Amino acid sequence: MRLAIARAVLALAAAILGGPRRSWALAMQVELDAAAEDGRALAFAIGCLFAAWRELPRYAEGRLALATHALAIGLIMPIAGLSIWAGLLGYPYLAFGDVGISGFIAGQSEQIPLLAIGERAVAPALTLAVLVQAAGQILLAWFVVEQDWGRVAAIGRFNAAAVSTLIIVTSALAIAQSSILLPIAALVTETLAVLALGWWHDHLPDDRVAERAPG
Repeated sequence: MRLAIARAVLALAAAILGGPRRSWALAMQVELDAAAEDGRALAFAIGCLFAAWRELPRYAEGRLALATHALAIGLIMPIAGLSIWAGLLGYPYLAFGDVGISGFIAGQSEQIPLLAIGERAVAPALTLAVLVQAAGQILLAWFVVEQDWGRVAAIGRFNAAAVSTLIIVTSALAIAQSSILLPIAALVTETLAVLALGWWHDHLPDDRVAERAPG
């Protein structure tokens, strides 16, 4: 079991370093077998993992990988979580009440219906739109980390369409509030960040293919 865990940790280290450091990963695999004979496979694999993380800021592709993870974890996934929470609480067809957005997120809203009686059949569709947009954010985070820019662009357009649909429908139903500015601002910030990362990826220096073992 410990050897299986060690191999998984070493595979993670190799994935962190990426293709340009494949020879280092292969060398570590050979050394792992030797370490396993001495009963220190797991410690060796953990050491390789820390070495891989220390290596990332030293080359352009590694810095890009750190930036993509920071964007996915620091911005995109929180937006997804907030969207799921807001959708389950009844956004955008329930008002924040007197407790503001922080109280709404905490589940302390007065839950004031914004839809007229004849319009309440639309409520499930609005919730579904919010949750679908949240699912799109999760996929976006995944593809950003994978640096699959074609799918990133496709999911970005999907998310923009979902937010635009919410804006149009809530405006038509006269229930649009200033709170809609929050997802719009988040979407704009996220889009600009993704575009910047895509540009960075396309302009990586040629030395990204140079091989150098962590040290």
